[in-house]
Amino acid sequence: MRQWPLKRTRFKKVLPALFCAGIAVLLPLLTGCKREAPTVTEPTTAVTTTENAAQTFASQRVEDSIQTALELVKKNPVGGWSSTVSYAYKQDNAAYAELNGDQQALYDEMLPKVKDLTPFTYTAKDRGYAVLDNVLMAASALCRDHPEYENYFDIEEVVEGDRTTALRACYFLPYDATGAAADTKQIKEEIQIFEEECNLIVSAIPKTFSTYDKYRYLAAVISLRTTYDNDSAGGKPTATAYGAIEGGSSICQGYASGFEYLCRKANLWCTQVSGVSQDTAHAWNLVKLESGTYHVDLTWAEADGNTPLDPAWQSYFMLTQEEILLDHQMDDGTVATGKNQPQTAAP
Repeated sequence: MRQWPLKRTRFKKVLPALFCAGIAVLLPLLTGCKREAPTVTEPTTAVTTTENAAQTFASQRVEDSIQTALELVKKNPVGGWSSTVSYAYKQDNAAYAELNGDQQALYDEMLPKVKDLTPFTYTAKDRGYAVLDNVLMAASALCRDHPEYENYFDIEEVVEGDRTTALRACYFLPYDATGAAADTKQIKEEIQIFEEECNLIVSAIPKTFSTYDKYRYLAAVISLRTTYDNDSAGGKPTATAYGAIEGGSSICQGYASGFEYLCRKANLWCTQVSGVSQDTAHAWNLVKLESGTYHVDLTWAEADGNTPLDPAWQSYFMLTQEEILLDHQMDDGTVATGKNQPQTAAP
């Protein structure tokens, strides 16, 4: 959405590119655009798995962000959008559909194990070296279809001499920048708190909010809770939903994953888009209103220290295809179908 009187020109913001670190062996990694130094939140590690304790920890972490985001939406009304219909989040498993039969079989084997944090190993000795490539393809697709698993799951190599002889699951604490294997009980406790955080964020959406404002509220929460990781100091978590919602430090993939995950929790239609911005690989989101689909780029919304929901921030929120093409290129064929709406100050 372009809000008066703001105007943008192609490549107006000239910021250095930065490698977007993610899950090293699973996903094509992305680069992003530099912002101010990140402030990393040190999580409070859970000491119990009881539901009440998890809710208490979660509330302590996110309550301020929830209230601030709600106030921002209410104090910055935007008229001109027809958005009374909410389109449901669609889990289409598109990455799974791109795999061949052998890779799909591996995906199906891994899915319940990753969900439950069950160890597994695939060895070249038992299944041939071809299985190793297929495991990587299947694991990558698994995390694309289920981005919540990026928060704690990786594939690591087993090396003998100068050759990789096996691949095995590695489960790590969501806030650990090194991605080192950790106790699964502790991981589950932290994930439980994170899930409660997301549930609290979503359950706070007022029933009176339009679909447009539901998206705007969730986007504001992301902007309030994270900042761009200029120095790659955050490691793996910066490319995950956890990094954006709890970790306090993100790259473009993290912003996009965090926003998509909250939309999924709220049952709002959302997907990720991959492409290029300022000659650098980039990721952002696509959302849906009655008038069509629109681009949302929360990484660029916050560039130059923009405040959530101010005109500069909103210049990267609900963009038409024509508007996003001013400084983005899609490499996945995504086309936004929405048309720009007449902007008026809401009463």
